Amino acid sequence: MASQEELEKAEKYFKNVISVGEIIALRELKALGIKDPEEVISKLIEMGIIEKGEGCYNLVRKRSE
Repeated sequence: MASQEELEKAEKYFKNVISVGEIIALRELKALGIKDPEEVISKLIEMGIIEKGEGCYNLVRKRSE
C-alpha cells in the first residue's frame, strides 16, 4: 500500500512536470524512492490529481468556476 509520504512525493513530481511519458514517470518515481510507482499512480488517478493520456500521465487542471 502506498504511504502518504509516497503520494505526496508523487503529487509534487507531477505538479513540476505537468505531463510525462509513462516509462519516464515510472523510472523517475522509482528514483525518488517510491517502491511501487504503478500503485501510487493508480491512487493519484483515483484521487483526480492526474489522468492517463495516450502513453503519458497529465496533471489535472482545476477548472475555476
